[in-house]
Amino acid sequence: MPRYSPYRQGKRFMPLIKYLRQETGYNISYVSALGYRNFLSAVESADADFVFANPVVYLILHKTRGAYPLAIATEPDFTGGPPRSQYRGVILARADRGISSIADLKGKVIAVGSEMAVAGHLAPQAVCLQHGLDITTDATVAVCPTQEHVIDRLRRGRADGGFVRENIWQEVAVDNPGIQPVEYTTMFPGWCVCALGDTDRAVAETLKETLLGLDYRMKEHGQVLVPTGFRGFIEIGDEEYTSVRELMAAVGVPY
Repeated sequence: MPRYSPYRQGKRFMPLIKYLRQETGYNISYVSALGYRNFLSAVESADADFVFANPVVYLILHKTRGAYPLAIATEPDFTGGPPRSQYRGVILARADRGISSIADLKGKVIAVGSEMAVAGHLAPQAVCLQHGLDITTDATVAVCPTQEHVIDRLRRGRADGGFVRENIWQEVAVDNPGIQPVEYTTMFPGWCVCALGDTDRAVAETLKETLLGLDYRMKEHGQVLVPTGFRGFIEIGDEEYTSVRELMAAVGVPY
């Protein structure tokens, strides 16, 4: 799933793909899409066996293709704690637009990610609703192909506010003093590698064990994990995505 632009996406993930090919002995092909909106069609056209996706896409594939999670990625904790498998969204605003609360976003232009993005759309939308702001009627929403584009719109002054993942914001915060956090969402389970229902179970188990064996503290593993921004993978079950199902129901997104 395209977390970043195609160039950055390839740079970040190809070392991991090459490592998985080497360790499993399988000819693993890398397929993505230009944006969230056409990702599901890319999955179908590629006849994919495995998908690395955010919680919303996982839940869609669980329902339509019998997908089940193999492993969830862990990422750095920006407070200095151990790697975490959960993440949250942040509501940002330009410092020069007089926005210090969610209420101040009324009538403003808000740049957001796809409706398939938990931290870049749905979770911040739910937080706004809890504060009495319905972004679909009380603001102008600019949907962007990636959350990098959200940051770019804010940087260029083409949006007053924006929704992104916390880690995407942390990567660029120091270079963007003119953008400030307004509010954070609660935590949600992160992106998982899932197998589709008709994928060979033995192949799926091999891939799962290879992923779970990665440890960024080992030099060889660190070389393939650090570019992705991950620290490793841990096991996860479908039940851990209950909070995302509840979020989608709260904002009225069918799946």
